[in-house]
Amino acid sequence: MRRGFRRRLALLAGASVAAGLLTAPLFTAEAAPTLLSQGHAVTASSTENAAFPAAAAVDGDPGTRWSSLAADPQTLQVDLGSAHTLNQVVLQWELAYAKAFTIQASADGAQWSTVYSTTTGTGGTQTLPVSGTGRYVRLTTTQRATQWGVSLWEFQVFGDGSAQACGSANAALRQPSSASSVQSDAFPASAAFDGDGGTRWSSLAADPQWIQVDLGSSRPVCGVDLTWEAAYASAYTIQLSTDGSSWTTAATVTGAGGTEHPAVSGTARYVRLNATARATQWGISLWEFAVHTSDSAPPTTTPTNPGGCPWVGSAAPAADRVNQLMAVMTPQQKIKVLHGNGATGPYIGNTDAVPELCIPALGLQDGPAGVGDGLDGVTQFPAPVSAAATWDTGLLNRYGTAMGAEFAGKGVDIALGPTINLVRDPRWGRNFETYAEDPYLAGAAGTATIQGIQSQGVMAQAKHAAAYNVEAGASRGTPSDNVIIDDRTLHELYLPAFQQVASQGQVASMMCAYNQINGVPACQNSGVLTQAIKQDANWGGFVGSDWGSATGGPRQLANGGLDMEMPGGAFFGQGLLDAVSRREVTQARVDDMVRRVLTQMFKFGVFDRARRGTPASVVTNAANVATARDVAAAGSVLLKNSGVLPLTASTKSIALSGGDGIDPQNIGGGSAKVNPSPASVNPIDGIRARAGSGVTVSYVDGAGEHVQTPNIPAAVAQAKAADVAIVFAGYGESETQDLDTIDLQHQQNDLIDAVASANPRTIVVLNTGSAVTMPWLAKAAAVIESWYPGQENGNALASLLFGDVNPSGKLPVSFPKQLADLPTANVQQFPGANDRIEYSEGLNVGYRWYDSRNLEPLFPFGFGLSYTTFGFSNLVVTPQGGGGTATVTATVTNTGTHAGADVVQLYVGQPAANGEPPKQLKGFKKVQLDPGQSQTVSFPLTPRDLAHWTGSWTANAGQYRVYLGDSSRNVPLSAALTVS
Repeated sequence: MRRGFRRRLALLAGASVAAGLLTAPLFTAEAAPTLLSQGHAVTASSTENAAFPAAAAVDGDPGTRWSSLAADPQTLQVDLGSAHTLNQVVLQWELAYAKAFTIQASADGAQWSTVYSTTTGTGGTQTLPVSGTGRYVRLTTTQRATQWGVSLWEFQVFGDGSAQACGSANAALRQPSSASSVQSDAFPASAAFDGDGGTRWSSLAADPQWIQVDLGSSRPVCGVDLTWEAAYASAYTIQLSTDGSSWTTAATVTGAGGTEHPAVSGTARYVRLNATARATQWGISLWEFAVHTSDSAPPTTTPTNPGGCPWVGSAAPAADRVNQLMAVMTPQQKIKVLHGNGATGPYIGNTDAVPELCIPALGLQDGPAGVGDGLDGVTQFPAPVSAAATWDTGLLNRYGTAMGAEFAGKGVDIALGPTINLVRDPRWGRNFETYAEDPYLAGAAGTATIQGIQSQGVMAQAKHAAAYNVEAGASRGTPSDNVIIDDRTLHELYLPAFQQVASQGQVASMMCAYNQINGVPACQNSGVLTQAIKQDANWGGFVGSDWGSATGGPRQLANGGLDMEMPGGAFFGQGLLDAVSRREVTQARVDDMVRRVLTQMFKFGVFDRARRGTPASVVTNAANVATARDVAAAGSVLLKNSGVLPLTASTKSIALSGGDGIDPQNIGGGSAKVNPSPASVNPIDGIRARAGSGVTVSYVDGAGEHVQTPNIPAAVAQAKAADVAIVFAGYGESETQDLDTIDLQHQQNDLIDAVASANPRTIVVLNTGSAVTMPWLAKAAAVIESWYPGQENGNALASLLFGDVNPSGKLPVSFPKQLADLPTANVQQFPGANDRIEYSEGLNVGYRWYDSRNLEPLFPFGFGLSYTTFGFSNLVVTPQGGGGTATVTATVTNTGTHAGADVVQLYVGQPAANGEPPKQLKGFKKVQLDPGQSQTVSFPLTPRDLAHWTGSWTANAGQYRVYLGDSSRNVPLSAALTVS
């Protein structure tokens, strides 16, 4: 799919819908129907992705939409809460409409009557007269009018409005529950009432079984929704009680599984499902058990502390405020801050408030590249790999500050990022959203970004601890996603970045990963979470789970170091209270979990200020867009230049080709995806704007990641006639899916080769999330790796091409010549096989591998050219002082004719007996210099920088080697350092 094209369709359609609402009445005044569907529960057969949920079609917002997958048929169904007389349906289509569809009504969600049918749908806004009654209304599309899935801005159902309103809200949501039995701690009764369709209650395999919920007070019950797992009950009753002892049967049901809506009516505080016959050999199992009532929600609980909430607005230290609050908290109130509520609004992750104690709800939002999850009005910043390629901690801090301001403006409390996992293999689907193959660079980049985010009063959540470097597809989070790694490698490569952002960055929170580490799920791994991060780094923040990465049970998770479960409370709700009562988890451990969360809430002012915006707030601004442009330019890496760059006034014609020229890969997919606001600037527009009217800029829509119908002959003809040719190419990356190859796909290599053969002044611009092979490299005059540069792509690139900005980016990853050269080339190492992912390469990841094997990479770690040149001299190593810290100084000089910046990189080689790679990065500084200017740079080398892991950090006596230069393969200065 061409993303940019689809995005423009959406914008056009949104504008037409808005205009229609202003100019065209939806119904006649005489009919005066009532809108029944807005805000009610809705389901769909499919969604294109999480940005276009079914709920968007009934939210009353004509700027949000539901979009299905590109297949027929599709359904969209709304539950009105009770039966109504229906008289009108309004469909507000996006351009992707249905040509043939029916509208049906049902009283029970099982038997349906057709109230409207057409095979000549027109799209736009269709106001359709209908006649019928029902609680459920379903749109079924049988023929799409476009190649896309069907897409609705709004699905509005109108009727008489006279029926008694049975509320759509779930009165049982997160209420106290109990059951006759549970299969294990992993399937507690509370999971059926947590609002999370991915957690469930499961009973033992025996009849009868029951599960019940306490609504908190007697309420008029008017409906029940049961969502069964495959192990359902073939016979059951729904019973009601006002006191929990005397029960009245409200419904007797012959179960069919799936989703059932037994007709229930009565007044009750307690609602029970009593199953008398199982349909399978297993126990019965419910994903969700929802109860609907016809009254409003009960009043807020009376405060348990008559003195109010003195911890709010207090000037006392955070620790004192936490102690004061925890002294009056009940066990139920404590666990409420330890898990999400399962809702996906207003934020992607949400906790419930505890209003009686003035504890606010928390809102969590993706992600590592800015405000994500489909929210608009934000800046699409460059991907983190681009930011890391700047090797500029000051700019990384500015990058984080701009993102933090946008999270704050959206009302977010916790930003789910940055990602600081290492790039172990260039095929990992999330390489674009992390920083580097080296732990020192990853830790420094993460620390600078986090300090920027948190300077805006937003908590950052660094992720994913730890050794998470493979998506594993459908196996993610299963026992097959099992990393086998030795303790030394874990501590030297995969933990230091997390320890650095904890100790130096003071990150508020960390997220544990999906994978297992040597058979222990990461979210249960006390060696990682408790020992290495909390204790060794002396860190007081809290650990949250990734969405669904909390597995096992409350005992394993709490004792393993997890503090907050997301998105629901399958384990840290009632299940955690039960584990405490069984003495599987101590109250002291629960209090530590609560203390960690509340401490950060107080430190970041969550108790003391109103939320600073909403998800609908527009938070992008000119300053943030400028930051995005500066990061994109500074992070672009000039890999080759045979004198064609920068472009000069003699360039009068430029021939552009390649799909990424018009529809570039500006950001990756998954939770790190961010929408541009306003629309992104593509390379064609950026180059034309900078070139001006005196330069002819032509374009041929050649091969590309998103344009798979190449016109190579036209691109070649155009290139032959131009002064300079520029070819754009790239590949996409996304969470949940690893790459099979790092070769360019869809004839992009053929296009580059042909154009470069036709014009020796050919520049290749790459948009990739990590390393890429270049079989045409010898023919290209210049190569720029622009990564995923965000919405300012075209402007940033143009500034580099025309020399307004001197390239200064450096590779944060090594580029191999071929996949066979990777340290993880074996399938057992990546993506893994036989339920194991073997990290058998040990310490030899990235440049460590190429150095240890004396293997020449295509481009080495830390490499990047400039329009000027630099020299290094005067290396001085001062021996260790009283604190064990040595000092390294050197002089860097701009020896060329342009002002520019270079990154001075410090590497250390340990004595051979220590068994370490030949050299490892231990410091870097970016230096801006005018022609002829010199500057002295200084680096400390601490005992930790010289240490290796032997069960603890050890710096052996002996002769170490210090190397200094501007890439892992260009270190012209070296000297000895004796450690005694």
